Amino acid sequence: MNMHRLRRLMAIALVLTAGSPAMAGAQGRPPRADDRAATSRMNAQQREALEKRFKERIDALVKERLRLTDEQQLKLREVASRTEESRRVLRREESVLRTALRNEMTAGEKANELKVGELLDQMPGLERRKLDLMESEQRDLAKFLTATQRARYFGLQDELRRGMQDLQRRRMGMDDSTAAPTDSRGFRRRGNPPSM
Repeated sequence: MNMHRLRRLMAIALVLTAGSPAMAGAQGRPPRADDRAATSRMNAQQREALEKRFKERIDALVKERLRLTDEQQLKLREVASRTEESRRVLRREESVLRTALRNEMTAGEKANELKVGELLDQMPGLERRKLDLMESEQRDLAKFLTATQRARYFGLQDELRRGMQDLQRRRMGMDDSTAAPTDSRGFRRRGNPPSM
């Protein structure tokens, strides 16, 4: 895949996640209520336009990489939309779970052992649901994509996900060379990164 095109897609995605600064604040004076409302409307419109562009470019990229027919592309959109909604729910649940666990652990010796145990017990179930969702997605995709197309789609998803993570790390001021590698659950892995 053309890396320049991937970077452009990631840049659009980063803008979508970051949001736009308020114009009034950028002018050096406190924003008035009507300024905030106008900026909010403008930001919403800009975000909507960017989201549309992002989806269109991803669609075109997927169609090109997988060599899809129009019918396959339509079916893939349906599966991707349904799967992404389920993934969003799982991500929200995982975020709540990790936040609760982090809050307990910051209490040190005062941490509620029973609650920590309950939270930890929920982790494997969450991982199983992620695997179930991936298996379900693959079954649905197998109905209209070849095995090679599914493998390319899986690789493209991974590529986009890694690109997003790299951009988010840069946004937080972390250099790629010093960022600790993470596993599929977002935990930092121990040990040195593999040499190039």
